[in-house]
Amino acid sequence: MNNNKKTQLQKMAKAKKRLSLSTTQQILFGFILAIIAGTILLSLPIATFNHETNILTSLFTATTSVCVTGLVVVDTYAHWTLFGKLVILCLIQLGGLGIVAFTSLIMVILHKKVTLKGRMVIQDAFGLNSLQGMVKFVKKAILGSLCVEATGALLYSFKFVPMFGFIKGLWYSVFTAISAFCNAGIDIIGPDSLISFNNSPLVLFTSSFLIISGGIGFVVWWDIVSIIKKIICGRIKFTQFFKKTSVHSKIVLSTTFALIIFGFILTFAFEYNNPDTIGNMSFGDKLLNSFFQSVTLRTAGFAAIDQGALSSSSVIVSILLMLIGGSPVGTAGGIKTVSIAVLFFTVVSVVKGRKQTVAFKRSINDAVVKRALAVTTISICVFFMFSILLIITNGLGLSDATFEMASAVATVGLTRGITSSLNVAGKIIVICAMYLGRIGPISMFLAFNNKYVNSNNVSYAEGNIIAG
Repeated sequence: MNNNKKTQLQKMAKAKKRLSLSTTQQILFGFILAIIAGTILLSLPIATFNHETNILTSLFTATTSVCVTGLVVVDTYAHWTLFGKLVILCLIQLGGLGIVAFTSLIMVILHKKVTLKGRMVIQDAFGLNSLQGMVKFVKKAILGSLCVEATGALLYSFKFVPMFGFIKGLWYSVFTAISAFCNAGIDIIGPDSLISFNNSPLVLFTSSFLIISGGIGFVVWWDIVSIIKKIICGRIKFTQFFKKTSVHSKIVLSTTFALIIFGFILTFAFEYNNPDTIGNMSFGDKLLNSFFQSVTLRTAGFAAIDQGALSSSSVIVSILLMLIGGSPVGTAGGIKTVSIAVLFFTVVSVVKGRKQTVAFKRSINDAVVKRALAVTTISICVFFMFSILLIITNGLGLSDATFEMASAVATVGLTRGITSSLNVAGKIIVICAMYLGRIGPISMFLAFNNKYVNSNNVSYAEGNIIAG
């Protein structure tokens, strides 16, 4: 009898284990639930001015908000009521900072203990290497984000309040600040994104500050704050700032800086004489808008110039920068700066004949190199696959299709003006691309292929192959 009970308990335990969701699956389904909830709310009559909207438009808008992409099929400012805009704003904040982060914060507020499983979910959601200090990390991330967003809203208000009045100006400031920091790129000011403000250094530099802050990642934040405190206390000199940062921060900051300068110089050169973009602007505005274009391509999605009028050379540069995206443990999407940098350092190490991948006089673990290679390869494959599907279903040109799909997969939100004209199949393709881009193709693979995880128990004999 006891043996039978023991057997039954073991079977029940195994069944429970099979039915339980892995941490990765919880994150994936968390985003799906948020999108479903957003779709339902945006389908309510109170959400639109004409008191009705089709389910596909609601689903597309909910997905682009939760996945902080910014591609829209209807004008946000004209189609959605205040209720609808509030729903979109909440979805942006939820998607930008992470559903897991908000769930954990609610548990802390309710004085409920975050379990080991919950800490593991947080670790997976943010891609961290350690379980230590998970709850503290979430608190700091959310508090820091709200402070940066409040600073951005204050700066915007100096421009928007005089233009639109106190209430409306403040509302525009708050919405734009959250959208910029979360790298969503959705705005409620008008139909042309920030093109009306392409001669305003305050608006474009504030947007750039928010985009970069959200894009470099929370881990880099704490590293920078820690070093600044040491400088203020006189423990280290200001000239030692970069030297004292971690290897991760060095890679993020140097790669981010290099990509922004790269995009700025090429945009300025390629668009200098283009009358449909920056050609008719003053020299100072050309510099300003070239810089902002390079920054917004880092998965932000705000447009200060007409993306449909970009030269072919600029389109290629834009697609490249969009696919790379921002940095890990932040609000940005894309392949990520660290993955690209790791592959670059690996190539350099191979050329120099080194056995290890070395960056800033530190070796990089082979597992990190393999993951960077896998992320980059799968992301590029997904990008090409969805681009081909978009061309087949909508008959788009190569430039428009690849630009749109790079924007969707990397959760950028910039468009050459074709999003609203896509057919049903095209919109569904973009929805899938945005979701996959937000949660990551590798996360999707691992979530439904758990039997392959930890299957490295067998060692194989080495095979001789020739590469290069």
